[in-house]
Amino acid sequence: MVIGSQLATSVFSKEIPINSKITIGGKSFTVVGILSEGSTIYMPIDSARLILEDKNNPFFDSILVKIADTSISNETINVITNKLMMSHGILQESKKDFGVSNPAAMQATLQSTMNTMTLFLGAIAAISLLVGAIGIANTMFTATLEKTREIGVLKALGAKNRDILSIFLINSALIGLVGGIGGAILGSIASILINDLAGIGTNQGNGILRFMGTSAINIPLIIGALLIAVVIGMIAGAVPAYNASKLNPVDALRYE
Repeated sequence: MVIGSQLATSVFSKEIPINSKITIGGKSFTVVGILSEGSTIYMPIDSARLILEDKNNPFFDSILVKIADTSISNETINVITNKLMMSHGILQESKKDFGVSNPAAMQATLQSTMNTMTLFLGAIAAISLLVGAIGIANTMFTATLEKTREIGVLKALGAKNRDILSIFLINSALIGLVGGIGGAILGSIASILINDLAGIGTNQGNGILRFMGTSAINIPLIIGALLIAVVIGMIAGAVPAYNASKLNPVDALRYE
């Protein structure tokens, strides 16, 4: 048999050299080669049957076939299917008692599903940004009306249009930032809970490292999301801020 180097150096009580004997399941085997890495064991199928075959169930649950040229995977599937049908005495494909699958095709299907989910979640995110922008704009319009007299006082004291514009833009940016932080926190918690329920992640580390290691939390992505939230807030508050900066100080002071 041929074994992986990790198996040869760490599993047994002592390091296993080439041409040595090892015992598995009460059967003795000769190690004829050691792989450079991994813990895989390769042996003839007849030898594997001596230790793996269930006497009460002499059938294989699965057979893994590895081909050198993946471009002929479909042809290989057809050949395997035909040989198994002949071996099982099956004449009609609809009556097959086995299945032959292609991991590459399964991966393509999974990727297609993930792309669809990405588009769906992207649409939800776009709608959420639009609703948030409308909310910020409405809040800033209301703030402009409520602060009309204060704007008049500031202008009477010498504040310029750009000063008023900056104040309201910063205010709207802060609203966007607070909303972005809240969304990042809720999204991170949801990611952790979903990954825990799905059994995804690692148990290594402790404290905050373990907390963050159990989910797909991406710090650069969170920072980017916060920047987008700030920009959306400033864009949403641009019109109310501009209107506030253009108020006539005399009219603003008369506003009730």
